[in-house]
Amino acid sequence: AAALRQWLGAGPAAIVITRGGDGLTVRTPGGCEVTVPGRRVEVVDTIGAGDTVNAALLHRLDAHDALSPTAIAALGTDDWRDILGFAARAAAVTCSRAGAEPPYATELAP
Repeated sequence: AAALRQWLGAGPAAIVITRGGDGLTVRTPGGCEVTVPGRRVEVVDTIGAGDTVNAALLHRLDAHDALSPTAIAALGTDDWRDILGFAARAAAVTCSRAGAEPPYATELAP
């Protein structure tokens, strides 16, 4: 917890913590904290899962027009649930496949 406060104090607009199959959590300097569960899948391979989460976060932040610190600070709890949920779904698809093969956005319907 102390390290997280220190990181937030260093200036990022948000910190996303990944816990594999246990999901993702975001914390912001403004006090927003949102956790979503991981998606259960039969794991074939975990290679590329972290990269998929990162790409999915950026993709979904862009969909929310939130690729700047100011825009990220304006995101609410429901926005973060959507963004993190999208990333969790994307990582689950990647883990269900052999090799680092992330999903296409069309494969990630809610």
